[in-house]
Amino acid sequence: MFSGIGIAVTLVTVVSQNRVQRMQERLKSKTGDKARVLANETKVTIQDKIERIEKLTEEDFEGLVIMMKSLRLTLLAQSKDVYKCPRCRNDYSTKPKFCSSCGLAAT
Repeated sequence: MFSGIGIAVTLVTVVSQNRVQRMQERLKSKTGDKARVLANETKVTIQDKIERIEKLTEEDFEGLVIMMKSLRLTLLAQSKDVYKCPRCRNDYSTKPKFCSSCGLAAT
């Protein structure tokens, strides 16, 4: 009886994990385009403020510096390499020797 419950729980876990991964991939593809558009709008705003830098108040200047820092962080986060396991599609920020989910050796 316990082994049957264990098998059922394992199957439910695998199915739900696959669904969550698919949903994350869909969300990443949808938000990736929005992030690029937002980054482009931020670049234009920064350029406009730099052109009028002589007229900026101290608060506007501090806001400009914050916008530039956040834009830089956004662009750095987008440019990071992401490694995916070919079998289970898990994401890794560094190239692993083995997948922690399915055990496939990375080549």
